[in-house]
Amino acid sequence: MERTRSLRWAGRYFLYTTGLGLLGLLLVGLGGYLAYSGLMLGPETIYGVPYPHVTSTSFFGIVPVVLGVVVWRAGKAWALYHTLSGAVSEELGDTYDTEHVKSDIVAVLDDRLADMQQDLQSVNREVRDLKEAEEFEFNTAD
Repeated sequence: MERTRSLRWAGRYFLYTTGLGLLGLLLVGLGGYLAYSGLMLGPETIYGVPYPHVTSTSFFGIVPVVLGVVVWRAGKAWALYHTLSGAVSEELGDTYDTEHVKSDIVAVLDDRLADMQQDLQSVNREVRDLKEAEEFEFNTAD
């Protein structure tokens, strides 16, 4: 594979993973913000320090966090599959171009047919020469 193609596919992979990683990080940040904003300091204290109570809003922060991790991991897998399969299919498309393969096969067959035709013509000449030699031998025996 050419270097420019390799760099192009590596760049695509980098852009895909970076974009989806940032989207996942944004979702994790949103979930963290929701979870943190849902905490309330209650009247109970531990050694005089109030401790936070979890409210229902902070539970909603779990959903974007999980979704962010899923987007990051699934996006990374998708980017790998997409760029790797695209690069391989592009390289195979150039390597095994059907028209090129067809023309190579036709060229080889033409060469073989030309060789066979030359062989046939030489065999025909030899058979003709043999017949002429046999006729000559029979004519001298009379």
